[in-house]
Amino acid sequence: MTTLREFTDALKYLGRLNKFSFKALLFPDATEDYLDAKWKHFQDSPLYFLWTCSSDKLDLIAGWLSINYDVDLFTLEEEE
Repeated sequence: MTTLREFTDALKYLGRLNKFSFKALLFPDATEDYLDAKWKHFQDSPLYFLWTCSSDKLDLIAGWLSINYDVDLFTLEEEE
C-alpha cells in the first residue's frame, strides 16, 4: 500500500511538466490564451488546479503519473 507521502511525491512529479508537455498531455487543441491561463493556474497552485480538473483530465494525469512514476495510482501500490 502506498503511503500518503508517496502519493504526494507522485503528484509533485507533475512539476516536471514543462509548458509544451502540459499542453500535449491536457490541452492539445487549446488556444494560446486558454493554455496560458491554465498553465499559470497550474504553476501558481498545482493542487487547486487538480481540484478544478474534470474527471477526464484527472484520468489523463493519473495515467501519465502511472507511466512516468513507479506508483500505481489506481491501487496505490508500488510497481515491482
